Amino acid sequence: MKKGKILSARTAVVAVFWFCTQAVYAEGLRESFYFEDIPLVLSASRLSQPLSEAPNAMTVLDRKTIEASGFRNIPDLFKLVPGMYVSYYSGNQAIVSYHGTTTGQDAPGMQVLIDGRSVYLQPFDIVDWTSLPITLDDIERVEVIRGPAAGSYGENSTRGVINIITRDAGEAHRTSLSYTAGNGGINDATVRFGGRGEKFDYRATLAYTADNGFDDLSSPPNGLTPFQAIGYLHDSYDNNRARLFNARASFRPDAANEFDVQLGFNHDVTGVGLTYQVPLNTLHDRIAYENMQQIDWLHIVDSDSDIRLRYYHIQHNTSESLPNTLVGNLYALVKSQRNEIELQHTLRTSQNNRLVYGVGYRQEQTGGYSIYPLTAPGVFPAWFDVKESRVFLNDEWTINKRLLINVGGMEENDVMGYKRFSPHASLNFHLYPQQTLRVGVSVAYRTPSIGEQYSSPANPYQIGYNYQPVAGVSAGLSPEKIVSREIGYLGDFHDYNTSLDLRIYRDQMSNMIYPLPTGPTWGNGMSADYTGVEASVKHSFDQAGDLTFNYANELIGSNSLFQQQNGLNDLSVSAPRSTASLLYSQQLLPNNLSFSAAYYFQTSMLGFDRPRRDFQPTHRRVDVRLSKPFNVFGGYKGEAAAVVQNLFNTDYTEYVANSLFTRRAFITLTVKQ
Repeated sequence: MKKGKILSARTAVVAVFWFCTQAVYAEGLRESFYFEDIPLVLSASRLSQPLSEAPNAMTVLDRKTIEASGFRNIPDLFKLVPGMYVSYYSGNQAIVSYHGTTTGQDAPGMQVLIDGRSVYLQPFDIVDWTSLPITLDDIERVEVIRGPAAGSYGENSTRGVINIITRDAGEAHRTSLSYTAGNGGINDATVRFGGRGEKFDYRATLAYTADNGFDDLSSPPNGLTPFQAIGYLHDSYDNNRARLFNARASFRPDAANEFDVQLGFNHDVTGVGLTYQVPLNTLHDRIAYENMQQIDWLHIVDSDSDIRLRYYHIQHNTSESLPNTLVGNLYALVKSQRNEIELQHTLRTSQNNRLVYGVGYRQEQTGGYSIYPLTAPGVFPAWFDVKESRVFLNDEWTINKRLLINVGGMEENDVMGYKRFSPHASLNFHLYPQQTLRVGVSVAYRTPSIGEQYSSPANPYQIGYNYQPVAGVSAGLSPEKIVSREIGYLGDFHDYNTSLDLRIYRDQMSNMIYPLPTGPTWGNGMSADYTGVEASVKHSFDQAGDLTFNYANELIGSNSLFQQQNGLNDLSVSAPRSTASLLYSQQLLPNNLSFSAAYYFQTSMLGFDRPRRDFQPTHRRVDVRLSKPFNVFGGYKGEAAAVVQNLFNTDYTEYVANSLFTRRAFITLTVKQ
């Protein structure tokens, strides 16, 4: 992007900001100064606070928005977050990252939580979205922190944090059944049931999901000749079949204590391999298994103080068997598990001050083996047992009705033995009633993953040679660092049923970890500068409909000479320069129909690690959804919903050129008590 374009965007933001502040200047300061109808968020500082008092830019996706989107897959939800890049390496490998990605289909530095439980697989730098033991219908809301949040959530929160909050145990207190069918092999079924009592609530979900992945390319992409397109045509084997179960129970023995227990598992089978890579990577299935157990204890000390203790365990295994015509079958198994315990105390130290602090401890274990007719090293043949600890503190100080300060940070002894302190500070100034200006700065670090550390060229003990690492031993890589600065504005205009969220930011990253072109190894030394503007506008048409518009424009600068010398793509084109989304939903009376339509736009880009043939052109997409409730005998109620994705069939490719997204249509029938 030329500098003039991003300056124009900034000028537009300043103009809009000036107009908004002048629009309410005449209103004066009301007695009820604090914002009304502003959502409470939990994720930004670990304190429950209005969005206008949060220290970070945030996007909240509520239940109504999730339903109106018509999405089947959780990653697609983040197309509704300004600045978020959502794409697919294949039909069963999603890429979700804020401000693009630097390591291909992985998204390092993007922390993902489910009810406070991290599902980011640190050994592999990924979130395995297909193996999560939840469905979209299990989600109550999603809070997305747009920018670093290591002061609250530690390493690997350098780009942002996604906190998925599932429905409480008492939400699904009756039985519901739903079935979805459509083209592309879409075939989903879900049973949900639960109960609610004075002291005990529970809910459970049993689900099956399946689809055939993306469509095959029938013609060479991006102007390639048929010879150059070998391996891209008619070579899509990326189906997905998942069986999952989750349950949640809440027990309240008295007014001061609550115990929340969750468990779940997912057995997922995905298609992988390429026909042109026979016999080394022929078409075959990869089996993933994930199970989790979590228990939370909340103790209410008094009206201004509570203590929370959380423990969870996650196990994630993958296995695959490759039929090889030259040397016989190849088999590989990789195991990973995590145990984590965390204690935090929230209290009010004075009328104008609130504080949350705590400690945490995590153990990561990863290992695996491979069986080959020929003795060759596999992936993670050794057993890695690494540990980390952390101490955190966040303080909210209300100086007066206009001014609020959030400060805090986290001291970590991470899984690789590095000790780092990640601070953050923000000042929220209420300009007028329901208008806030936020200025913030933070420093964050991303710890190299086990996979990066122990396959780096500086480490003489490569993965595959039975090296047993211990915490504190450096394998040649050091953490990435990001310094983030932002100015944000939040305005809520009741007279116009409109809210506005603006953000201008500059993120400077150094010591970045990047893939070496000479092989599957990693190095340090790249730097980048991310500068941009984001806007989100929400408008309600009385009771008839709601409109949400998101826009982001970003300029990426980097030491491109360094990249060229190392055979890498220019980082400045590794993320879309502009993205936009628009979601409109409306109740159609008197037929009680619900209608929604969405528009998604993304400018062209080329993945940092991809060849030129994987150039991703500018694409536009329109989705529509129509639903209608109906009555069923015996007191049951039902709903029929039809969704068409990519309505105008503007075929576009995803992160790689042989992932072609064409029109999809499916119908969902739901019956519930």
